[in-house]
Amino acid sequence: MNKFLLTIFLTFHFLNISNGQSIQQIQKSFNQYLEKAKQGTYHFQPDSSAVLDTLSFSKKNGKIYFFLSKHWGYSPVRIDDLSSIEKNVRAQLGESYNRYDLIFFVGQSNNTGFKKLAKKNKWPIVPKNYLKDLVPNYYRDTHPLDAERQLVQYDSIRSIHVKRVDRKEEDIIQNGLYGNHLAIWNSHGLFYEQNLKRWEWQRARLFQTVEDLLPTAFVLPYLAPMLENAGANIYIPRERGIQTKCFVVDNDGEREGYKEGKKVVAGNTGYKHKLFYNDHENPFELGTSRKVKTTNKKQDIAFTWNTHKTMKGEYAVYISYAFNELAVEDAHYFVKHKKQKTSFIVNQKMAPKTWVYIGTFSFDGSEGEGVYLSSYSKSKEHYITADAVRFGGGSGNIVREGTTSGRARYTEGARYNLQYAGAPEWVYSLNEGKNDYKDDYQSRGEWVNWLVGAPLALNPKEENKGLNIPIDLALALHTDAGVSKSDTTIGTLAIYSTTDMEKNVHFKDGQARMTSRDLADIVQTQIVDDARVLHDSIWNRRSLWDKRYSEAVYPDVPSVLIELLSHQNFKDMWFALDPVFRFDVSRSIYKGILKYIAFQENREYVVQPLPPTHFSVVLQKNKAHLNWKPQLDKLEETARPTFYKLYTNKDNEGWDNGKVITDSSIILPIQKEHFYSFKVTAVNSGGESFPTDELSMADFGNDPVLIVNAFDRLSSPSFIQTESYQGFSHLDHGVADQRDLSYIGAQYDFNPQSPWVDDDAPGFGASFADKETAIIKGNTFNYPAVHGKAMYYLKQSFVSCNQTALKEGAIKLEDYFAVDVVLGEQKNINLHQWGKKTKFTILSEELRAGIEAYLKQGGNLFISGAYLGSSLFYEENGIPKGRKHPDVLYGKNVLHLIGRTDHADVIGKVKSIDKAFPNLNGLTYSKSDDNEMYKVESPDALEPWGKAAKQIGRYTSNQKGAGVSFNNGNEKVVAFGFPFETILSEQKRIEVMEDILRFFKENEGER
Repeated sequence: MNKFLLTIFLTFHFLNISNGQSIQQIQKSFNQYLEKAKQGTYHFQPDSSAVLDTLSFSKKNGKIYFFLSKHWGYSPVRIDDLSSIEKNVRAQLGESYNRYDLIFFVGQSNNTGFKKLAKKNKWPIVPKNYLKDLVPNYYRDTHPLDAERQLVQYDSIRSIHVKRVDRKEEDIIQNGLYGNHLAIWNSHGLFYEQNLKRWEWQRARLFQTVEDLLPTAFVLPYLAPMLENAGANIYIPRERGIQTKCFVVDNDGEREGYKEGKKVVAGNTGYKHKLFYNDHENPFELGTSRKVKTTNKKQDIAFTWNTHKTMKGEYAVYISYAFNELAVEDAHYFVKHKKQKTSFIVNQKMAPKTWVYIGTFSFDGSEGEGVYLSSYSKSKEHYITADAVRFGGGSGNIVREGTTSGRARYTEGARYNLQYAGAPEWVYSLNEGKNDYKDDYQSRGEWVNWLVGAPLALNPKEENKGLNIPIDLALALHTDAGVSKSDTTIGTLAIYSTTDMEKNVHFKDGQARMTSRDLADIVQTQIVDDARVLHDSIWNRRSLWDKRYSEAVYPDVPSVLIELLSHQNFKDMWFALDPVFRFDVSRSIYKGILKYIAFQENREYVVQPLPPTHFSVVLQKNKAHLNWKPQLDKLEETARPTFYKLYTNKDNEGWDNGKVITDSSIILPIQKEHFYSFKVTAVNSGGESFPTDELSMADFGNDPVLIVNAFDRLSSPSFIQTESYQGFSHLDHGVADQRDLSYIGAQYDFNPQSPWVDDDAPGFGASFADKETAIIKGNTFNYPAVHGKAMYYLKQSFVSCNQTALKEGAIKLEDYFAVDVVLGEQKNINLHQWGKKTKFTILSEELRAGIEAYLKQGGNLFISGAYLGSSLFYEENGIPKGRKHPDVLYGKNVLHLIGRTDHADVIGKVKSIDKAFPNLNGLTYSKSDDNEMYKVESPDALEPWGKAAKQIGRYTSNQKGAGVSFNNGNEKVVAFGFPFETILSEQKRIEVMEDILRFFKENEGER
């Protein structure tokens, strides 16, 4: 008996030793695989921090369970990665383990389902996910989908909050985001620091910007409009209106501008306007609202909110209305702006007692401008309610310890805007008013839940029903800190959370929160893939973090926080300050959102087109001939236009709502002696593109001037990079797209070794703050209108084209009495990576050849630009080009000028030294960021070349040449070393243009 027991004991002992040796062997083999994988030997490269936590080996079940650390989830995983991992692990294990199944888990958790399995199989830990679960549904071509992530069903008759009636989106945008409601936001913002008793940014001032503003320069001008052009309703917790003026028209108070019909009666509580609001004050609980019973006539105007006659410029428009049990889904609003009218249908069952953004419009103080609301509805015996209407973003009006920020509301954090928007205190004051810093970032997620409302998103302890908006997803765009020791970017990080505040792994509607990883992966992949093609072939893809950041944890909808790049790393900021990069990244984020939602809703997606190119507007037989070409997207096959929309602005009465054009050209009848401007967008079933540049024309019956817009440059500031001195130069601020919302001041710390000490002493990249209240003007792409307006007042006919239109030969310069070439701040700009082709060029080959041929035939040329001479006569590094360089010869022999120097003037004043151009006297051009036109930081000094050339103007500050003319009896040239459109006085532009046209029309030899 004892011998039998001894035999059993020795057998089990041998088996335990054998199993222990096998586990050690498997661990050793796996770690050998892992070391190679981290070095990039295999297809899948894990995060550098990835390890094997432990493993379980069951000979009986024929399985080896690998429990991988959570860091394996930091990398994107695809189906072919799973195959690669198993194949390479097996190869490392050897043939003796071929009969075993390899099962991979990632992370640890208290998952109930895995707890049972762990107990049954005697696993050493409870895993969080199978490795295969990290593959997003979107990328599972052959792998079964995770049904819990796919609960959303597409409903073509879904309820929509705000519809633009004139766009007819329900008929057009079948494959975009029509009917989707998205919550997005742009990083931090000014906040009140209770400890220091001051308002401050939440991040440091670095490289001419601050993170509180930098993502704003992506979200407001690009991402939000792209999503709206795809048909989505967009919600932003921070103010989106950049107009610092604000006019509120309300039924309470003085009621200036407010009118109502006879059958209007009192409604529930509503908004009351005050200059400032204190703690615990909700603007939408202090006043009253109005209501009217529905009628069946659209022309029945029940409410009117008229603007003030002094209100001129662009203003964001917000409406508001009260809660009512019998609210309608089809309240009919329209906005009168200038001489135009834009109509909306608003579902008043959503978002009562808050500001509802309906668009940004241009006003000029005309009679009748404002917002109108009809009593018409398809719902009988219901009520339409009305409250205040707000025009403009305005300045911060939330008081903290006796003070407001004194800044534009759009620069403030969300915490303050949410209070002004009527959010309950549990949304924006989670720390009982004692910590605004935490309140601001924590409020974002609670705001999303307030938008959605009960029963799907609100804390069950809260009685507030929320706003009943069906939010599909939430996305936060940030940048973060970090410095790369090599010449590479820090790159893009994505953060999501698979648990909520109570550690639940499902949203309240039952959808698995793992879908947020799908969203994060898809958006991050799109950003990185596009950036590597368009900007930096080694753009760094950082981790996919499943972490409990409040902006990822709080929202009860699929959510992602994108840390786009490092605002502390010089290389990242090369890209961040570039408007082209901002557009491209925003388009990537939009595409990622589109692909995620379309897959969730089991429908096809189509990406909205890029803007058309080769745009021209010419006169033929008293009619306007407009031509353009589609711009194909090399990254997205679906982004092909199926038709176009032509927008017209006649006599500056405002842009109309567009006309559908099925071809890439149109002939329009026009009226003589009227001023026309046009722009074109491309449209497909995914949405509408951004517009072309604006072209203008007028017909007075005389020979027209052709205005060629050759200023298409957009770029970041110039930079300096040596081992000990790096940063962005004030000598060339770059060119913003329309405007720059993120510039705060020039960089002053250029020492790469300078350390961060405090946000007030941030070290390398530290920048001044003197421009924080300025909005920097950029390229507005409407300069044919500025030049043309001067001609219009002189009754000179003119037409216009983009310089790309010259490439096809359809526009012939010799057909025109004179040619006006707009160079603005155009110059040669290379892509960020050296050695790649030039991004922007001054005087394209087609334009150069056309000008030369045109002048030889006796043409008249007016050309102006800040880099006209310096680009022809100097290399980008400032070294003069050789005397026989083609550019130098072109400048001398064709334009008859010499580019003497750049940075020729800092004052901005010019005087005449030629009696043929008397109106140059007293001329001032833009040298300040405070003007309505972009600042010319580097005008050229031009000097005449040749006997028939003359100096016609000088800068008053130093007597350097500001302009030259040439007249040999056959051809005539007038050239300015500063852009004509930057002349500050409209009257002076007319007078100077009169001199130029008179010079061109004078008889041979007359001066």
